[in-house]
Amino acid sequence: MFAGDRGPRIAIVEALLSPDKLKLFLLVAVPGIVALYVRAQFINGRMPPVSEGFVAYVTLSLVYLGLSYPLILAIARMGTQGWFMPAWFVVIFVIPGLLGLLLGLNIRKGWTKKVLARLGINTVHPVDSAWDYRFGGCEDCWILAVLKDGTRFAGYLGPQSFASSDKGERDLYIERVYEIGDDNSWSPRDNSVWIAQGEIRTLEFWSKS
Repeated sequence: MFAGDRGPRIAIVEALLSPDKLKLFLLVAVPGIVALYVRAQFINGRMPPVSEGFVAYVTLSLVYLGLSYPLILAIARMGTQGWFMPAWFVVIFVIPGLLGLLLGLNIRKGWTKKVLARLGINTVHPVDSAWDYRFGGCEDCWILAVLKDGTRFAGYLGPQSFASSDKGERDLYIERVYEIGDDNSWSPRDNSVWIAQGEIRTLEFWSKS
C-alpha cells in the first residue's frame, strides 16, 4: 500500500517544489511574512498560524509588490548576471524587513494614531492589552506591585527584569526588591521576586530619573 501511494505523493511534493511554484510563493507570500514577523516583535513577538495569517501575508505582499513594481521591473531587465540575485534578495527579504520595522515603530510610537487623532479620527489600537502596551517598550523604572492579598513589592524594573508577552501567562519578574518602611521609605533588599499570573491587583511606575 505504501509503495503504491509513493508515486502520487512524490508527484505532489515535486509539484509544490517546482521552480515556478517557489517563485510564486516568494513573490506573493514571503515579503508579507517577513514584514509581519518583524512588526510582531513590537507587539507580542508572535505570529498568527499560517492558516489564520495567510490572507494577511498575501495581501501585504501584493500591496508591497504593487508599490515596488518599478524596482522589480528594473531588476527583471538585468537578466541573470551581476547583481540579479542579490537584488532579488533585497526586494524579497531586506526591504520587507525594513517595512516591518517601520510598521512596528509606528505602533510603538503611535505616529499614525496621533495624526488621525488631530483629524478627529479615532482608531482601534493595534496592541491588544495595556500590559503589552506598557511592557512592550518598557524602559528602566521603579515599580510598586500590589497583590490581590494586599502584599506589596517595591522594586527596580531594569534590563534583568521580565514581563511575559504570553497572553495566557502574565507573570512578572522584578530584578531588585526594596523593603517598604512605615514612612513609605524604600530600603534595598538582597533579592528579586517573581509574581505569578493572576496575583497582581495594581502596578505603579515611576521614571528612573
